[in-house]
Parts: sequence; C-alpha cells; structure tokens
Amino acid sequence: MWAKRHWNRVFDSLTLGPWPRIAVMAAACLTAAGCFYKVPARLWADTALPDGGFSTRSRQWVYDSEPVTFELECDPGAVHYVVFGTDGQETVVDSGKVPGRYRWTHAFAAGAKPQVYEVYAMPYLVRGRCDWVYDKADEAWHFYPGAFERSDVPTALEQVMRITCYRTEILVRIKPRGGPPKRVELSLLRTDGRRTVVPARPADKADARGFLLLGPGKDGAYEIRYEPTHGEVSRAGKTRAELVVEHADGSTERLEKDFDTP
Repeated sequence: MWAKRHWNRVFDSLTLGPWPRIAVMAAACLTAAGCFYKVPARLWADTALPDGGFSTRSRQWVYDSEPVTFELECDPGAVHYVVFGTDGQETVVDSGKVPGRYRWTHAFAAGAKPQVYEVYAMPYLVRGRCDWVYDKADEAWHFYPGAFERSDVPTALEQVMRITCYRTEILVRIKPRGGPPKRVELSLLRTDGRRTVVPARPADKADARGFLLLGPGKDGAYEIRYEPTHGEVSRAGKTRAELVVEHADGSTERLEKDFDTP
C-alpha cells in the first residue's frame, strides 16, 4: 500500500479542496484529461454498537477472532473499486449489493495485551486496466500497474479507522463451605439476551473447551478461570458471568459478575 499512499499524498497536493458529487460522464472526462478530484467518502464498521449496527467512530474495539464488516460509502459514479487494507495486507473490492457501498470483512487477533490495527480504505477509478492483480497461488492482491498505462485515480481521501483487538479472562473466586465444591455451573449472558452455558474442562485436557476450577489456594479459596470466545461475549457494553455452586455442606450459592467487553 506504500505506493498507493504515496500517490495519495501527491493527489492531495494537487487538489484545491473537496468537490461536489460528480456524475459518471463528468468523472470520465476529468480523468481522461488527467485531472484529479475528491468526492465524499465515509468508512463504517459494525462492532461499536451493541446491536451490531454500523458506526463511523474512528476508534472501535473488537474481540479476538471476531469478524468485523467494514463498509466504504462513496459516490457510485466516481469509483470502479475500493482498496481495503490493514497490517500490510490489501484487498480489492470491485462490487457491492448497494451502489456506492463496498464491504469487506476481516478478523483480527489479540495477544496477552490488546493489539491496535489501522484499517484504511480508498476508492479508485480505472484508467486502462486495474492496477491490482489477484494471485490465486498465494490468495493475495498485488499492486502491479501497467508500464505503458496511466495509473488508476484515487477519487477520495483515504479513510482510516483504528481497531483495538482484545480478549479477556473471567476470574471468579469461591469460598468453600465444608470442603471442595460438589458442582459448579458457569453461564455467560450477553446484552442481547443470548446465554451460553460453559462446561467444566478436565485438568488433563488443555485443548478442551470449558472453564477450569483451580484450588484450593493458600487462603483455602477456589477460583474459576475461563477465556470466552467472541461469540460468547457482548459486542459492546458488558457481559455477565453467572455461577451456581453446590457446596460440600449441601448449600447452593449463586454468584454474578459483570465484565467490560467494549
């Protein structure tokens, strides 16, 4: 994307300011004459709102491995394709279900600490053949302009959004009554009402899905540990962990704890 971003800086230096909406014929005439212009464009993503709606917030959060859909909204008469990119990888989208709206879906990864990604998108008009070529062997797009053709023209300023990818671990302490707990049940409740029942994970099966019951510690307490998947937490807001503990003395205890899942 370096070549495209460098080209955009040149493009910015040659324009005098935002232009109004341009029809298809006008766009063709301008590019044929070697002129440059800008049209309005907005980048949306569907992770900031609890209901999964799209937002233009410049900074958004996403859970580890959760697919995020981005949409660039631009003048349908001033674009042949849109380049989306992040982390050194670019994708060309040349069609959409709605004119002027181009969508791209991408999943991000987080380590022990949140990882910040910059997502960028820019529309282009083709002047000859498309400057991007898809390589089926490595399943990637490559910038490969023709040596004897005019470069494709960016028709709007590059739109940028910063995505912070994170993951969380649920920790709940249990004070035993009469000995080790007989039974523990864990469920996660999202803000949309969806509930996920999480099974217990055997200590000898590290790759199995489920929560761990650890302990007792020095103070005699036990601890529940579980790292949820993106489908088990709220897309925005909080996620509630609900715990039912059947103690050794026959009593039952219910615990609730809310976790931030921005």
